[in-house]
Amino acid sequence: MRRVTTLCSGIDEAGYGPLLGPLAVVAVSAEVDEGVRLRQAFARARTGVKDSKQIHTAGDIAAIERVALAGIRWLTGTLPLTAGACFALLGERSEQRSDPWMADADRLRLPLAADRVPDWTLTGVRPVALQGVLIHPAAMNQARARGINRASLELGEVSALLAAIPDHLRRETVCDRLGGRRFYGDVLAQTWPEATVTVLGELPMRSAYRVEHLGREHELAFCVEGEQLSPLTALAGCIAKYARELHMHLFNAHWGQRIPDLKPTAGYAQDAKRWLGEVGEHQVAPLRDRLVRSGSEVEAANEAIDFT
Repeated sequence: MRRVTTLCSGIDEAGYGPLLGPLAVVAVSAEVDEGVRLRQAFARARTGVKDSKQIHTAGDIAAIERVALAGIRWLTGTLPLTAGACFALLGERSEQRSDPWMADADRLRLPLAADRVPDWTLTGVRPVALQGVLIHPAAMNQARARGINRASLELGEVSALLAAIPDHLRRETVCDRLGGRRFYGDVLAQTWPEATVTVLGELPMRSAYRVEHLGREHELAFCVEGEQLSPLTALAGCIAKYARELHMHLFNAHWGQRIPDLKPTAGYAQDAKRWLGEVGEHQVAPLRDRLVRSGSEVEAANEAIDFT
């Protein structure tokens, strides 16, 4: 008897709002047997997967590392031994890391802080794919110079990840909603131009669609707090957050060696302004386009920095 399955996927991001460091967008996919409930399967396996904001504590990478690395090993069958190897799984090649604060990625050994990385076994759920993208300030600034704002840049990357989801007779995807955007039909029509896109509902908390092509069906939902609805979306968020934290670890290690007593930063607005002020304009200015995200909200923050 042929097994009836659905390819389920989740997409989430980390680092949309900061002034410093990358934006990470991740997609994960798994084949789920008919009748299996994903949330219960993840809970029974004691994966610890949930919204990354409920796992990660500032200054302590251990908890998010334990979940993210376990998820990566479950999805890919391998445990990345260095930060560079982790970034490679999200499509970032070593030659793309030209900024000096990224130079040690292939030497930074993993895990950094987790005491152990558990092996997961999920009944009725089989891992299929991990994909992602890391967008650094230089790429954001180059896009903005071409008239592409951060929201449009992220939306384009999400579209590319959707298009790359492996083929299957039936697919279901939950994507954490992108900012305040509520309507995605045009994006899906551009992602699959030969398919029929049906709007199932565009409500304040959930926008749902069906994409049909060549007898295959893909149901997608863009949801507020999508991490609460799908453990795969939550896992994507955990891996995205971990990849961003690894880049910030490299960032802080590099600048901490250059400037004695410089406190690390997570890159978010208020603390980023503090950090930039402590580093000083003479060191920031030559690297600004690669260091700091541009845009009206960033420029306003920069104007408030006291470089004296």
